[in-house]
Amino acid sequence: MDGRTQLPVNEFLRKRFGVDYVDTVTEPGPNLILARQAATSQIGGILARVDISVHHHGSKAVAVVGHHGCAGNPAPKSEQMVHLREAVAFLRDKYPSLTILALWVDENWTVSEVRS
Repeated sequence: MDGRTQLPVNEFLRKRFGVDYVDTVTEPGPNLILARQAATSQIGGILARVDISVHHHGSKAVAVVGHHGCAGNPAPKSEQMVHLREAVAFLRDKYPSLTILALWVDENWTVSEVRS
């Protein structure tokens, strides 16, 4: 949701996948929401928007983003990394044919891919 992350993340994904456009689904603390799967209405909303992106816009990949200074998931980076990995695992179960990746945005707004 944090607007400070959107431009660097979009640029990273455009370059990584060689695309002109990136669909953006925003929630505060998406890595925590998808990792814990406790807020079913939020999960349903996220998945409904991902479905539109995949089935109507032809998206072939989904990225879950965590970032420094996140108000929606104020956990330290080490804990957010766990959330990112769990969120990726959840999405891979839902969308096995898609590329699902985790991204971290640091305090300088630099994006890096989190390897499993």
